[in-house]
Amino acid sequence: MMVDIENKYFGFIYETTNTIDSKKYIGKCIFGRINNWKTYLGSGVYLKRAIKKYRKENFKREILFLALDNEELNELEELVIDLSNAVSSNKYYNLKKTAIGGDIFTDHPEKERIRKMRREQMSGKGNHQYGKTKTKKMINSVKEANSKKVIVNQIVYDSVTAYSNEFNISITTVCYRLNSPYYEDYLYLDEAMNPISKKTKRIEDKKHSRARKRFVVNGVEFNTIREGIKLLKIGTKTLRDRLNSDDYPEYYYL
Repeated sequence: MMVDIENKYFGFIYETTNTIDSKKYIGKCIFGRINNWKTYLGSGVYLKRAIKKYRKENFKREILFLALDNEELNELEELVIDLSNAVSSNKYYNLKKTAIGGDIFTDHPEKERIRKMRREQMSGKGNHQYGKTKTKKMINSVKEANSKKVIVNQIVYDSVTAYSNEFNISITTVCYRLNSPYYEDYLYLDEAMNPISKKTKRIEDKKHSRARKRFVVNGVEFNTIREGIKLLKIGTKTLRDRLNSDDYPEYYYL
């Protein structure tokens, strides 16, 4: 029965419950995710803290609704969270209406204010690279990553940069779409000019991630995880999760 569900539907809305204090979390998951959807409990900040505190075996998950596509999945998630008042209620771990982001920023009514705030936060000493000169190695690694041929809506472009310039879309957004399962028409091309499926790319990335040490975050190259957590001021698990997640295209291994 599970096989039929997995083949017929795109994803599902679930509710994870802490069996010790009955606190809940509502989220969404796709059947094609890298990690096994059958054991996935959720990735909310407060939920993850609770799982660490109470242990995974004290949480249970129930599938509430099945969705045929990503649009339906997003709508169902917001509907269930709204009806449950999960964001406001102290009986839930939810912090926001959508637990896993798609490209929700492009049409956000306050995107300019958010951009301004982020620029201020990351300017001067707020930037972890403040006072440091980018090496030639860093610059070349970013150029190489952005020079790969891509195919978007069945049209081939010489590079990520070329597509970005033609449509006036930031390279970060283009990379997000190329790595996100929600943008099926954005694909990298291999040396033989064949499209690389996102599932294949994710599997290969995960397979080789342990062997790789160097990585890039927001265009800056790091040689080790230790160097990354020190300069980015985030935990090891958070950094590794972002490097292996489709939701952080600006984080990737070299």
